[in-house]
Amino acid sequence: MTKPARNPTEPLRTRHVFLDTEVYRRAGFNISNTSFALLAKEIEAGRIVLHVSDITLAEVQRQLKGAVLEYAAEAKRLARDFNRIAQISGRKNTTVNEVDGSDAADAAWSGFLDGLLKRFRAHSILALDVPARIVFERYFAAQPPFDDHGSKEFPDAFVIEGLARYCKTSEILMYVVSRDAALRRAAGNHSALIPLQTIEEVLAAATAASSADLEAIADDVLAAPDFDHQFTEAIEADLDFVDFVYYGTLTEGAVRGAELEEIVSVDDYYVAAFDETKIGLIVQANVILNARVRYIDEEELRDKDDDVIPTASETWSRTHARLKLYISIDLSTLRFKETELLTRDVIVE
Repeated sequence: MTKPARNPTEPLRTRHVFLDTEVYRRAGFNISNTSFALLAKEIEAGRIVLHVSDITLAEVQRQLKGAVLEYAAEAKRLARDFNRIAQISGRKNTTVNEVDGSDAADAAWSGFLDGLLKRFRAHSILALDVPARIVFERYFAAQPPFDDHGSKEFPDAFVIEGLARYCKTSEILMYVVSRDAALRRAAGNHSALIPLQTIEEVLAAATAASSADLEAIADDVLAAPDFDHQFTEAIEADLDFVDFVYYGTLTEGAVRGAELEEIVSVDDYYVAAFDETKIGLIVQANVILNARVRYIDEEELRDKDDDVIPTASETWSRTHARLKLYISIDLSTLRFKETELLTRDVIVE
């Protein structure tokens, strides 16, 4: 495995950070995953202050509850199908209970909000107080986030104006984290806002000021004799948690799992955490996966009454993917202590 390049990172320019709705959604609204856990440590240490807007909270609430209701409906369908099979087997203890989607959605939102306010100590900014005239002037002038044809990104526009006004009043700079290019362009129009794409960039900046020679330490870790083997095992251990989306030509195709065939390259990495005993790296790898795809066979089978019987079949699809993995390495043994596959969505064609 060739040595990846370390992404150049400047030290934190400000301790104030805002995360767009898209960041929470990309994490599956799981603010206990590795990236958020590392962010919480930086907040606990006082190096980072997290900000959230009222509009962002409203968007998260709507999207989170919608996702839970969708999952609950699917769980309800599966529970009923499973219970029918359990009745055939005669084993009543194997049946499963149906999920109350509305109750689960309310509980998920309550848990998310409680964690955001207590664990992450999020500061709320009232974007809804921004005068509408300011936003509409940007809209009619086709300024970001309205610079794409037909764009109507009003929630984002109010959020950015709210953040900029807050920063001006407080005389601070603030990172605005989002993969939404239009939102980042809008943030870039304000001198007090610094657009970034990922939490990992914030974490890397938080460790960049360390007096340790992180480049040399990371070199030793990546060159360790057992690194490749441990890295492969770490990816394989978490592949079951990836959401595979099938976009191929097979009828009703759905991915039922995947296996790692090859790590083509390890492209780059961030130093996300560091102390005297361990170092945390966020590494990006270019891999080839073999995905198991179930589909409806287009060859029609007919019974004696000439009825069409759909036939489920399986095949394997070889697909390229870029995976991002967090690894925490014990500096005394160079063994992986903790790993998490941060990539949660992979497209299979």
